[in-house]
Amino acid sequence: MNWQDWKNEYFQIMQQLGFNTEADKRSAQLLKEFLIELMPIKKEKILQKLKAILQEPVIIAGAGPSLEEDVSTLFSTEIMSNLRSIAVDGATTFLRNENIVPSIVVTDLDGDWKSIRWAINNGALTLIHAHGDNKQQISRFITQNSEIISNNYVWGTTQCEPGQVLLNFGGFTDGDRAIFLAFHFQSPLIGLIGFDFGYIIGRYSTLDSPIKKSKRKKLEKFKIARKLLASYHSQHKGLRFNLTCQGQSISGFPKVKLTCFIKKWSQWNK
Repeated sequence: MNWQDWKNEYFQIMQQLGFNTEADKRSAQLLKEFLIELMPIKKEKILQKLKAILQEPVIIAGAGPSLEEDVSTLFSTEIMSNLRSIAVDGATTFLRNENIVPSIVVTDLDGDWKSIRWAINNGALTLIHAHGDNKQQISRFITQNSEIISNNYVWGTTQCEPGQVLLNFGGFTDGDRAIFLAFHFQSPLIGLIGFDFGYIIGRYSTLDSPIKKSKRKKLEKFKIARKLLASYHSQHKGLRFNLTCQGQSISGFPKVKLTCFIKKWSQWNK
């Protein structure tokens, strides 16, 4: 996904939700300035590492209420230790509790910061996302953790025009942005866990946010995420499956049993 293809979708979503595009720009500018000041790993190396990770099969762990059961099921087969994984923000906390280091963390800093720091220090490539109402969180998190950010694979993403520094792979919530990331790098096999998209907010979602989140807005964003995936999943040429034990259907991600996913993974791995 590039900006020219994404921008009309972005402006429509912002209008639908009544969000301020200028606030997005200000937050993105702040994140950009921090990255330039800290001079962490160069953008080109971030892209190279993303490509190396995502050209293999990947599990994407959302922070929905099914996450714990889904991870438990995966662990029963020992497949989790053989797969690359993307943790969607708060899902990092549960993975940390299970001592599973994700390959990538996608976060707008709503999740538990101790867990995000743990993931960064243990080698997870971490993409910090800027949007209109997390400017304060960006400033506080980066100021408190400048040393680990400078010495690890950490970069920034935005949902508005990315410019020369920030990245934008499409998607609007942490969950669908993680999936769009895998789409962009054409992961050969994608498995979703913890992606309920239902009416219950997972307990690992928005763990450290100082901003009171509206459940109505959250559910509206779920609908937007599902609509985006329905519209853009055809851009991905690999295989996609939904392994979430409960929740809503996701267009382009047929719900299958874990045995089916393992079979596809084994075929790819030969």
